[in-house]
Amino acid sequence: MEEESDQALMAEVARGDAAALRSLYLRYEARTFNLILRLAGNRETARDLVQETFMRVWTMAGTFRGDRGSSFKAWLFTIALNLTRDERSRKRHSARHVGTDEAGELVSPAEGPEAMLARSEAGRRVRAALARLPPYLREVVVLKVYQQLKFREIAEITGAPEGTLKARFHRAVGALREHIAPSGGGRP
Repeated sequence: MEEESDQALMAEVARGDAAALRSLYLRYEARTFNLILRLAGNRETARDLVQETFMRVWTMAGTFRGDRGSSFKAWLFTIALNLTRDERSRKRHSARHVGTDEAGELVSPAEGPEAMLARSEAGRRVRAALARLPPYLREVVVLKVYQQLKFREIAEITGAPEGTLKARFHRAVGALREHIAPSGGGRP
């Protein structure tokens, strides 16, 4: 079943095939978790929201329109993004960015201690700077940089026009540069 396209699997999910949902879950669980974790900043919340995301995929499978050119990944990330936004709004807490080390990615054993320390410090500075961004700017950075989506895909996920997203991304990058700049160059 791993060879089947996302659209074919979604057609099976819409017919009530739990094995097809499991295939999609295995295919997208890690990326969905990383997306939510970077936006919500809390592992427990991210785990819960991944489960809720795939429950929505199951219950809303009939609304997916792959036959009209919709991307499953964009549809899935839209669900995850909306759930994350709802959770942030409900808890009224500012999200803390979580870097790739905390998201469970492997560290190269060949990397020396100095390189690991420098990368760790740089990662900490990036996480802190990303956490200072307003959620609407953080979202576009996470989707563009960490999920490697095109602005067209981000527009489909967020519902914002591509031009607006490009402007937000440009603004976010400027703000990140300002926050990451050595002391004296960043904001107080």
